[in-house]
Amino acid sequence: MLIEFRGVSKSYGDKEVLQNITLNIPSGAFLALLGPSGCGKTTLLSILAGFQDIQAGELRVAGEVWARPGYIVPPEVRNVGMVFQDFALWPHMSVFENVAFGLKVKRLPRQQIVDRVEEVLSLVRMQEYRHAMVHQLSGGQKQRIAIARALAPNPQILLMDEPLSSLDTKLREQMRWEILEFSSAAKTTTIYVTHDQIEALSMASHIVLLNAGKVEQTGSPQGLYTQPSTAFAAHFMGAANVLPVQVVRSDHSSIMVDWKGYQMLLDGKKVVQRMPYLLLLRPHHLHLHTYDGTVEWKDRFHPSLSSGDHIFSWTGVIMQRAYHGAQWLYKVEILLPHGKEILEVWQSEAYPIKSKVWVWTEKKSCTLVAGGESEQSRYQKKLG
Repeated sequence: MLIEFRGVSKSYGDKEVLQNITLNIPSGAFLALLGPSGCGKTTLLSILAGFQDIQAGELRVAGEVWARPGYIVPPEVRNVGMVFQDFALWPHMSVFENVAFGLKVKRLPRQQIVDRVEEVLSLVRMQEYRHAMVHQLSGGQKQRIAIARALAPNPQILLMDEPLSSLDTKLREQMRWEILEFSSAAKTTTIYVTHDQIEALSMASHIVLLNAGKVEQTGSPQGLYTQPSTAFAAHFMGAANVLPVQVVRSDHSSIMVDWKGYQMLLDGKKVVQRMPYLLLLRPHHLHLHTYDGTVEWKDRFHPSLSSGDHIFSWTGVIMQRAYHGAQWLYKVEILLPHGKEILEVWQSEAYPIKSKVWVWTEKKSCTLVAGGESEQSRYQKKLG
């Protein structure tokens, strides 16, 4: 059951919130709609649910038109389940009555309703709470009941709008596993809205990254994290050092870049030299090594780390640090031929502030991204 957005646009007055969205969502996918607040995630979900119309384009599901300008299939006709951000459980109803609501609307026989409610309560491990009222449930239990209610009518598509945002950190981690378990057991196509990169990376089979109403990048979690196509994607898909560089030369197998006078030979295919580029260095791909003073400070390579073109290293000073339990987060000021740069480094070993260190990484951990200082500054201004 393929879900197709074909050039879909949506506006509220003069404000265009979705611009020419074209997506194909395969049957059985767990797709995360990821992006910052106001990027159009929830609007796209609402269009799929039937709560919003569109001004341009077309939405098709299994080949059937669900929405086009001037036409919309009503929500009650679509076989779609919805889990809302605030759960939206009815406080005057018991757990059983909440889960049974959609089945009663369909006017199913009473025994069929009872059997299906018991089935989904068993799936979310809440059978013993069937007679409880909503106010008697914890946050995690309310979330399970909201999921059970959405799954009860056997929807083809399950829509989830930031369902974990109101839960504490530990419970969010637990519920990630449970949502994956429940959606897999129900064999539905799941569309999951979130602004949390960890949720998207750890749960989704596919990610659509949205930015200002447009699709920024699509692909697998691994693909978006390791090969971002823009400065926005590089910054948004986890912690990153994103650094403006210039391409000096390139051929069919390598690219030479210049980073404030420090030249790096990277693997890659020929690129357009006149374009601006960014170098992506993830903090966990950078390593620290104590600078012992045996080599001149201006020298770039430590004797024990030097291994031809496969290692890049710089001298630096630890300016700040923060303890995050399993690791330390460091801000290291490194020395370059034509200036200095602050890099974020994650390391399990403890180094004092003002320590002189070598910072090094492997060539395979360096990623070149199309873009430049102008794109990076636009992204940072947007965050600010």
